[in-house]
Amino acid sequence: MSMNENGFPEPGSSRKNKGSRMSLHPIHEAAMRIADLGRGFPRSRTRDLVGLLLSHGARAWRSSQPRVKIHLYIGSERGSAPVYLRIE
Repeated sequence: MSMNENGFPEPGSSRKNKGSRMSLHPIHEAAMRIADLGRGFPRSRTRDLVGLLLSHGARAWRSSQPRVKIHLYIGSERGSAPVYLRIE
């Protein structure tokens, strides 16, 4: 069984392609999506729509959650503050 540079089996190999369970390298995935725009594959439009709906749903869920205040202070043995984080 031969593999390409992304760890996916080459077409025609004995191993089945797992599809969406495996992800490409982000730069390679971006290049493939740009190439798909030129060819007009409907799959990329479907993927974009699903991504849009998922991100919109996640944003709506986050906005419905109560506000949280985090104040994190970590002191060191020397008395200085290596980490001081306040998110409101």
